Amino acid sequence: MLSSIRVKFVRGEEVKYISHLDLMKMFERALRRSKIPIAYSQGFNPHPDMVFGLPLSVGVTSESEYADFELESDVNPSEFTQRLNQNLPVGIEIVGACENKMTSNIMASVAGASYEVLVLTEGKVGVEDLKSKLVGFLKEEQIFIEKASKGKLKKIDIRPMIYSIDVNSAGNSEVAENTEAAFGYTNPWILRYVDMLKAEDNQFKQNNPSAILCFTMLLAAGSVANLKPEFAIMAFGRYAGIDFDILKIHRSGLFIGTREKLMNPLDGHVLLSI
Repeated sequence: MLSSIRVKFVRGEEVKYISHLDLMKMFERALRRSKIPIAYSQGFNPHPDMVFGLPLSVGVTSESEYADFELESDVNPSEFTQRLNQNLPVGIEIVGACENKMTSNIMASVAGASYEVLVLTEGKVGVEDLKSKLVGFLKEEQIFIEKASKGKLKKIDIRPMIYSIDVNSAGNSEVAENTEAAFGYTNPWILRYVDMLKAEDNQFKQNNPSAILCFTMLLAAGSVANLKPEFAIMAFGRYAGIDFDILKIHRSGLFIGTREKLMNPLDGHVLLSI
């Protein structure tokens, strides 16, 4: 009898440049080495019956990836996690698993995603002024961008796909005791990356701290509507008359359900009501 397990996993700096196809092959090898009884598709070229959520763009890290695995026999979720983690490379780790009782697979269920986007600007930029501009930006009834489609530029209204967006600055690092105090921000993924930049990049050290910003945003994601965070940054930069140089994009959350009711993919509990 087939059973199904849904897992949550992270993708760190070590594997941020691998493609989605490479990720699938990586899991396929780990499943084989773990001797987990994964089910296979029927047909001439059978492949493991696994489905991943919204694919990440190359160069993006994530603390909130999901996948469904169909098994030929029951395996306890904790045992599944332990066996698979022992055979996954550094940078990929399963951090949650449960018996999957959802009626739709994870790819078909995704409705939203949250991101942290670290950017650099030239000169001093007032965060409160930016926050004020964001209020005006979100009051726009339509926000158009041009996107290449089949060799042609197509105008797309992205306003319905922006659920929320905010911004914070690095503050005054000269008087701060550590990166967290300087940045006014607590996401460890972003803090570690800022520390890495400070250690490796002299130019980064010399930049005015207030020119280093972090946008947090909740966007439409999935098969019905999907907006990449770089397009939201580009559109806001055009509105505000500011050039933003994107340093890092990190996915902090992935949600199922609807825009009005975003839910945890593991247990279906409502996380956000908009």
